[in-house]
Amino acid sequence: MAGAHGWRVRILQTSNLHHAGPSHRGPGAPRSYAPRDAEACPLTGLLRDHLDEFIAGCDDDQRPLPRFVDRQLRAITTCGDLTHGFVRLECTSCRGPRVVPFSCKVRLCPSCAGRRMNEQAAHLVDRVLPQVPYRQWVLTLPGELARVVAFDGELSTAVFGVFADELSRWQRERANDLGIADPQTGSLLEIQRFADGARLYPHAHAVVPDGVFVASSDGESAHFIRQDPPSDADVAHVVSRVEQRLTRVLARWRAGRHRDSAHDSEDTDILPVCAEVRPTEFVRLVSQHESEQGRPAPKKPLCARSPGGLELHAEVTIAAHDRKGLERLCRYLSRPPIPQDRLERRADGKYVLSLKRTWKGGTKAIVFKPLDLIARLAALVPAPYLALRRFHGVFAPHHTLRALIVPTPSADSPVPIAPKRPGRMSWADLLMRVWAIDALKCPHCGGRMRVIAAIHDPDAITAILAAVHSERWDIPATGPPIDSPLAALAAA
Repeated sequence: MAGAHGWRVRILQTSNLHHAGPSHRGPGAPRSYAPRDAEACPLTGLLRDHLDEFIAGCDDDQRPLPRFVDRQLRAITTCGDLTHGFVRLECTSCRGPRVVPFSCKVRLCPSCAGRRMNEQAAHLVDRVLPQVPYRQWVLTLPGELARVVAFDGELSTAVFGVFADELSRWQRERANDLGIADPQTGSLLEIQRFADGARLYPHAHAVVPDGVFVASSDGESAHFIRQDPPSDADVAHVVSRVEQRLTRVLARWRAGRHRDSAHDSEDTDILPVCAEVRPTEFVRLVSQHESEQGRPAPKKPLCARSPGGLELHAEVTIAAHDRKGLERLCRYLSRPPIPQDRLERRADGKYVLSLKRTWKGGTKAIVFKPLDLIARLAALVPAPYLALRRFHGVFAPHHTLRALIVPTPSADSPVPIAPKRPGRMSWADLLMRVWAIDALKCPHCGGRMRVIAAIHDPDAITAILAAVHSERWDIPATGPPIDSPLAALAAA
């Protein structure tokens, strides 16, 4: 039984989601599931056809691609490919077979990043974030600072740590002004390394409770005190304080860099160059008029810009009872850099990347040559062991109040619940929670599928695939619906 349980954990955690969408329950009974068609993914085809050529070009320029980037890009080419191994399932009623391919688990892979996005969002809502109102604070950096932060992990930690610290400081000061003793604050900080159009642009999203926590006199409980929403002046004050502290942080960083002549690593010299690669073409809207292009953008509410170019935005809020809205926001924080339904290969071999929003001048999509797009992707790969999600204040793992405020999921929840860490949600539970799809329902008779084995041997792979894809058992390879009105958040 132990061995069987081990196989089950393996399949449910190595398989992937085709798309990552809002949590919802479809009408009627849960639908059945068929794995996605990895061959139809434009990103996989791009890397299979041109990655070796790109790496050879880097070597010819005497600036080799870092090994961690090479590994991640190559892993995407095998994601969802049955010829590289799979888990075999069988129906307990009709004995119908099914095979589910292994995934690559790479942050840049749209499918694996979608699975991670949904699993982490479920964990945050079920196990970390209490039922209080939240506000999203977004800090963007000026271009020159963003390019430096993108390739310096220590500087990134310092810069965005100042941001989280100043938010907490501002909340505590407001609470002290109201006479609240020993107020405690917290935030969930997510560092996004990309912007629309596969641009390298690190910035930070902070999900912050709209209030403070106060422990009881005996230390056995804690209650939440809501604060008034910030004003435009408050947002300007916070970003000004962040800039003042960053000035000192950057001065120390420059001094340390000057003393250390070997600060820059030759292994990463190629990545800043990759980040600067520009598109070959811009696809613009025909109806965009020149007069519209020159209009100044309207001033956003609760948005402030410092003299040094820092910009802080705090308009997005989530009500305390809106747990689905909070889960959607958490998904948005860790969405994939390139949603696969926005990338398309053109007949001339170039790749068209549709934009989330229309850029100035009416640009709706950008076009890349294959090697240029791979260069953009290489720059987006984060360094190994770089934590892009940080917990501050009461949400930090060892804070004394954390155990008193984190939620306890109800046992009779209508959707699967995220387990406590280090446990992870299974593949089947994620599909049920996100898409109301019963992944273990047999597509032939409606019975229950069970895990038989994980297959790695090439000869066994060939033999089993020949049997599974026989005329009797062949079924269409399709993923969750992509034309749903509740489209995948990763593609939003």
